This record gives sequence, structure tokens and C-alpha cells, in this order.
Amino acid sequence: MKIYILGAGSIGSLFGALLSRVGEDVILIGREEHVKEINRNGLKIVGIEEFTVYPEALTHMPSDSPDLIILSTKSHSTAYALECARESIGKNTWILSIQNGLGNEEEALRYTKNVLGGITTNGAMIERWGVVRWVGRGITIIGDYPSGISPFTAELIEIFNKAGLKTEPSENIEGWKWSKVIVNSAINPIGAIMEVENGKILENEYLLKLAKEVVKEGCQVATQLGVKFEKHPMELLIETLEQTRENYNSMLQDIRRKKKTEVDFINGKIIEYGREVGLEVPLNFALWSLVKAKENPQTK
Repeated sequence: MKIYILGAGSIGSLFGALLSRVGEDVILIGREEHVKEINRNGLKIVGIEEFTVYPEALTHMPSDSPDLIILSTKSHSTAYALECARESIGKNTWILSIQNGLGNEEEALRYTKNVLGGITTNGAMIERWGVVRWVGRGITIIGDYPSGISPFTAELIEIFNKAGLKTEPSENIEGWKWSKVIVNSAINPIGAIMEVENGKILENEYLLKLAKEVVKEGCQVATQLGVKFEKHPMELLIETLEQTRENYNSMLQDIRRKKKTEVDFINGKIIEYGREVGLEVPLNFALWSLVKAKENPQTK
């Protein structure tokens, strides 16, 4: 299968490396420094598994159309990335979002009806350009967005599992996306504000209690919107913390690199949807505000 990884950061690079290792035709599209190092010395995965692959890496989308675009940019870059990819999205091209946050699949639907949603609990981080540390082996769940399982999706699940990405189908991927966002609304800002790896949230009774209360807020909003969960976010919270104990979450990584976080598409979206259904979410608002303050420490 011809696959473009649009946004070859930590998770995108991990997926690309595993798929490349089993012979899929993968092209990584990412930052210039990362691309140069991959083309020079290959893409190295360290941590849970250690191997090197040599996929093609570019800073721009090729003009020809792939079978699949895995969208793994930050959520605030989705609209721009898809517009840059417009010429590469053929009538038979599918787009799979494995991003954090809400709203990415809706952006993709502006370009094609062939849209898949996905979540993953794998943990990864860029150790240095060209090197990705796989810190937590998790599960990936995909399905047609907002619901259903197409023959293409079934084929893709087989490919992912062959590549070593434990993957399951869901006919309600929208419900799974909400579950993941609610979990991220707790783990990511708490980890970013406290500057700790995920396991510290599980080990500290005060942080764990806070995380659970944030999850409850998100569940109230989702329930009012009619979202049906396949796995309750509270269960997914504990599972994710256990599986990614050593992972510094992406929000903290962004703050340390002085980059914009995805808090607007996680806690910010819960705040936005909460207002639509008449619910206040004070814990989400507090965490959103603190992360925004860390993003912009010069703000008075």
C-alpha cells in the first residue's frame, strides 16, 4: 500500500517506521531537520524495539496520489496541511487521522468522503532528529468516520497488525475519539503543568483525583451531545496511564520546545461544546488557562 505520513513527528514517524519495516511503500512528510537526518542515516526507532528503516522523507507532499494519507500533524496545523495536500488527494485516496483533539476528521471531509478516524495509546517521543523513542506499546483503534467499517478499513487493520501496531476496528470511532479527547484533557495538561511523566499522575493521589474529576466533566459534556462510548473514559484513563508510565506527553514536549500546544483542540473543545449544551466545565477551563499561560509566559 502506498502511504504518506503527513506530519512525521513522534507518532507519525513511529507508524511510518513500523509500516516501512514490513514492506509498505511509505513516504514521510515532516520538518526539514528530521527529513535530512532520515535521508542521511535512516529512521531509527529505540526503546521498546530497536531498528532502523530507510523510507523516503520529504518536506512537501508528492504530487501523485497515495492509497492512504495518515494525518499526524498537530491539530492546529490540520487545515493548512490538508490544503497543501489537496493535489495529492485522489478519488480513491483515504485519509486517516490519528491526531489528538476534535475537529480533524471534519476538516478532512472537506476534501474527500473517504475519511477514517483513529486513536492510539502508543507513546513516542523524538529523541533527536531521525531518532524516535517508542516508550509505550498501546492499542490503535480505527473506523470509518463518523461510523462504520469499510473494506478498505478492514484491509488497513490487517496491515497495521502485521506491522506490529496492535489495531482493532470500531463502528463508532466518533465515540472513541471523544473518549481519547476526554482522557487527554486530563493527562496532557496535568503532565504539562507539573512537568512530569504520565506515571507520576497515576502514583500521586492528588493528581489522580484531579484527573478523574476532569474526566467526569468531559463525560458530562459528551453525554449531553449524545455521544456513546465504546470504552468509558475513566477506564481508558487508568489504562493509558499504566501503558505510558514513562512517557512525557506531547503537550509537555511542545512547551519544552517552546511550540504551540494542542490545548485549544482538547480542553478548549470541551469548553466550547460545554457552552453549546449549557454546561460549565471549570476544571477544563482552569487547565486550559494554565497551559496557555505556560505557552506564553511573557503575557502579563
